[in-house]
Amino acid sequence: MKQNRKHTILLVDDMPQNLIALKSVLEHPERKIITCLSGNEALQVLLKEKVSLILVDVQMPEMDGYEFVEIVKNHPDTAYIPTIFVTAISDEPKFMNKAYDLGAIDFLFKPLITEVTRKKVDSFLRIWDYDQELKLLNSKLHEKNVELEQFGNILAHDLKTPLGNIKGLLEIIEEDHFLNLKGESAEMFEMVKTSTAIMSNLIEDLLHYTKCVQNNEGKENVNLLAVADKVIKLINPMGNVHIEKVNLDNNIIFQPPAIHQILSNLLSNAIKFNDKEITEIKIEFNTKERTLSVMDNGPGIEEKHHQKVFEMFQTLGNKPRGESSTGIGLGLVKKLVERNGVNIKINNAPSSGSEFLIYDLVVENVNQNYSEIQKT
Repeated sequence: MKQNRKHTILLVDDMPQNLIALKSVLEHPERKIITCLSGNEALQVLLKEKVSLILVDVQMPEMDGYEFVEIVKNHPDTAYIPTIFVTAISDEPKFMNKAYDLGAIDFLFKPLITEVTRKKVDSFLRIWDYDQELKLLNSKLHEKNVELEQFGNILAHDLKTPLGNIKGLLEIIEEDHFLNLKGESAEMFEMVKTSTAIMSNLIEDLLHYTKCVQNNEGKENVNLLAVADKVIKLINPMGNVHIEKVNLDNNIIFQPPAIHQILSNLLSNAIKFNDKEITEIKIEFNTKERTLSVMDNGPGIEEKHHQKVFEMFQTLGNKPRGESSTGIGLGLVKKLVERNGVNIKINNAPSSGSEFLIYDLVVENVNQNYSEIQKT
């Protein structure tokens, strides 16, 4: 609910009679009105008062209204204060454009029309109220997001240790044949192993999410071929997986951990959900279009699900091979893509594979590429 609050309005004019007249028009029990006869005097007021709105005359000696507003808008503590020019100068575009370029929000032309002046001031004060409320809500939302991220991080770490112990014990039991399981018992043991693996992947994905989507800092010049080689080595695909790299020896501006995680998730998904005997994957960079694509020959994704797969904790249920999905991987990919100021979409035809296309990439030209570095 909107709360009533007292606004401080600053009036600046070198003519005392103008200040008296304008103040009488704008006086209100919930307003504090301060009058100043010069720009220098008004600047001193702004150092002490929290002002909601400034009305300033254009033609003043020593420091005119344009100069005053330029100083106000260039200072971080006052740049946000809405400013209205009160002027007798012609409303020719050249004068108005200059004022708008400096950051003014509107004009009042002399002789002032009382009702118009009041309504304009009322409107801008309401906007000020909404802006303050929005800033407060954003601040509270940011605090809650930080708390939530911290909680998720702590929870993931706390779950990771006992789950790691369970995985270790299961491996010991299996390797040393402590249990001679058959039939239904063996199936149940495999279910325990699978569930443990799924939970482990979920925790790892949550940790990646909380670590990687905090901010948009740390962009560097990244070589795509170097990243792809590293990811493929870590994934260590089986012999039935063929990965083709096309035109990857190029550099983009990106967060290195982010592009590594993006490629890792896209390649892992292309392998995990493939339904063919031979998995074919192509990673290609298009220099002209500034796009990076990961294409596969899997079952494809129906167009109606193209947005859903990028939502957190959403899965389509298909699991031809490998472990189940946690539903975080592609949600994380989208977050990391957006954090780096680019976009991602899916192109595919049913039953003929999927293409995840990252576009609007920023390409950086460097003197020495990855293949040349490898040779030295």
